Amino acid sequence: MLALRLGVPMVRVMDPATPIAVYEPERQALPVVLSCPHAGTSVPEDLTALTGLDHSTLIGATDFGVEALVKPLAEGLAVPLVACTVARAYVDVNRNTDELDPSLFTAESTLPPHRVRSPRVLAGLGVIPTLAPGNKRIYGDTKLTPEAIERRLDGVHRPYHRALATLTARTVERFGFCILLDCHSMPAMSASASFSLRRDRNPFRIKQVPGEGQGLSTGSVDAVLGDRFGTTCAKPVVLSVLHRLWHDGLMVEWNRPYAGGYIIRRHGDPTNGIHALQFELSRDLYLTGALTPGPNHDKVRDMVESVIQRLGRLDPAVLRDPDPSDLAE
Repeated sequence: MLALRLGVPMVRVMDPATPIAVYEPERQALPVVLSCPHAGTSVPEDLTALTGLDHSTLIGATDFGVEALVKPLAEGLAVPLVACTVARAYVDVNRNTDELDPSLFTAESTLPPHRVRSPRVLAGLGVIPTLAPGNKRIYGDTKLTPEAIERRLDGVHRPYHRALATLTARTVERFGFCILLDCHSMPAMSASASFSLRRDRNPFRIKQVPGEGQGLSTGSVDAVLGDRFGTTCAKPVVLSVLHRLWHDGLMVEWNRPYAGGYIIRRHGDPTNGIHALQFELSRDLYLTGALTPGPNHDKVRDMVESVIQRLGRLDPAVLRDPDPSDLAE
């Protein structure tokens, strides 16, 4: 494995006051920064005290196996990694701080800024989620104070984004540009859902690329790349990843059904050299139903390693001055 061949020293930086882990090489080798916002499985006591749900339910929305997949690659390739160690049921760092459900608060509370009509908030998936998997209410009839929300945002959300902002700025300063790869996993998509998704995009031809659905593929959509419809990174970034995944036969969607969340929207800034891409992999590619490493785990790890290497070798000339039509909504 590359991490063993290089033996690159990594410095683990973690503010004792925050559950944000930052793994930074002593000397960064590639212009890539990795993000793992939903890998945390720790449930803080102030959430446990407020909910009747058990630990396994509260971590049900975790991107299982993602940090274990990419952290050795960060070490081996000498690229920084930021990871959130708490469950997203506590704070979802891939949401804006104003994506708050006003029903969380007591009637006499002075409400903080919030987006009442955000679709994610209405679905119980705001920055402070109100629903766990299975539509289980996290708080029941319990209300929170604005001060309690602010403590969570100050303790988790803001430190996460400060870390990403610092590392991406350093990367641009060192290399002239930065690729921020926001790493996620997704539940396996059923064959019928996959077929419908691809048919809706192109009703005349389901197969888009020779060999799709073969090799490492699960037989349905295996990966989704999100760039907010061309606004968070230059097109060659997406194409570089897309071609690598096709090499292993993966079925890949682009911005459907996930176009990317708050992380890439906030930090992606192509005109200033920061290209952010959300990278979703089906868990069935590398984990068993028991969430242990599956038979193709090492092959998937090697594939992701190759993706990071390809991104790190991109010619910065192809990332500059994008065509305005590429950045249109």
